[in-house]
Amino acid sequence: MLKLPAAVLLLALVLLPRIALANGADLPPEIILQGFIKTDDGRLRQLVRVPLVFLQPFALPKRGPGYLDLARMDTVLQQAAAAVARQVELRADGVPLVPTVRHARVSVLSDRSFQSYDAAAAHLAGPPLPVETNLFWNQGFFDADIEYPITSPQARFEIRTNVMPGLGVRVRLQLEFLAEGNAARNYVLQGGSGWVSLDPRLHEAASLFAGRGFAAALSLERVVFLLCLLAPFTNWRSLIVVVALSALQVMTLTATAEGALGATRWLGEISTVAAAGAMLLLAMANLGAPNLRRRWLLAGVVGALGGFGLGAQLVELMQLSGSHPVIAVASYDLGVVLAELAVGALALATMRLLFARVLGPRLGVVVLSALIGHAAWHWMMEGAHQFAHDLEHAGYTGLRAALTLTGLWLVPALLVGVWAWLGARRFDGAPAPSLLRGLLARGTDRNGLRDG
Repeated sequence: MLKLPAAVLLLALVLLPRIALANGADLPPEIILQGFIKTDDGRLRQLVRVPLVFLQPFALPKRGPGYLDLARMDTVLQQAAAAVARQVELRADGVPLVPTVRHARVSVLSDRSFQSYDAAAAHLAGPPLPVETNLFWNQGFFDADIEYPITSPQARFEIRTNVMPGLGVRVRLQLEFLAEGNAARNYVLQGGSGWVSLDPRLHEAASLFAGRGFAAALSLERVVFLLCLLAPFTNWRSLIVVVALSALQVMTLTATAEGALGATRWLGEISTVAAAGAMLLLAMANLGAPNLRRRWLLAGVVGALGGFGLGAQLVELMQLSGSHPVIAVASYDLGVVLAELAVGALALATMRLLFARVLGPRLGVVVLSALIGHAAWHWMMEGAHQFAHDLEHAGYTGLRAALTLTGLWLVPALLVGVWAWLGARRFDGAPAPSLLRGLLARGTDRNGLRDG
């Protein structure tokens, strides 16, 4: 029994480093792979560079204090190149391409040949490192030249990256696609992102961006805001207020994606805090005096601010639009609008059923608004804390520009609110009975002051 703790400790010392490597605990937070893909004379050629640390599972031959034994690396290099070909998959018109390894080698950290396709190809075709080179096993690069036979250079090519699946989005492949007769296209692909078309057709770009826009609009904060916005108004006519939210949101997300707002880093954080504050005010109004026409203003404000965040997501997604950037942006906008209308309609139907069968309109609005207000308070405080922390460490550079841009993009929301307030009564609606109004009315009845 006395030997048992020692045995457990020894086993832990043996296994824990391997577990840490498998989970990526000793790897940097972001690992960058570099690659080129080019159609060339009836073949597709892929040049890829991978950090040497990824080759640890191949039992690299070493000498001395941890230097690679370059004289005994040929077999390991071929195995590693075959593994890379399996984890960076390519297909043409839906048919998987069969890889053939042409060259494989290791390179020192100071090598800069992968800055262009021609330099990388010449480097891979050149002589290997001298066997006496002192290169630590985890301080260099593994480079591979892999080719695939193709039937047509105009085929629809797709790529899927799955290098070290346990690391997920920590792995990014910086890829340049060089197709005959077309300009070079650059991509930054995350690990495990699924099949990505390197030259999408118009309908593929439209469906992809519409789906991504629909999914982006279904975030928890946006769904909760729609619930709070519509809670006191259970008539279907109130759903039209979502139009203001969607319209202002489409304006700012499109402007952000097209670069009209510049690279102001504070827009996202300001919009997060302000949107949470607006949600808190909305929940408080639900308990007091809800008014549908005033909600046009709040919907416009939250829509304009929320578009900054959606626009930032769209900027990263635009690399997948191919030669159809306008269709991609319009499809993304359409997906966002459809998602918000669908969520609004579902929220109204659910609340009508819940208020009619379970809680009643007055108690239902109180319970829902209290829960949403509590969540909005925490979101606002967490966002404000993060904002203050970033200001302290990053300084105030660009803050004035961000505040100015935020204010300018709130002007359309103000105009929408004024238009709805001064417009016809069709923009208004009868809210559910307010608990606060009920209590005040009951108190004035008791004092005989109701008429006065």
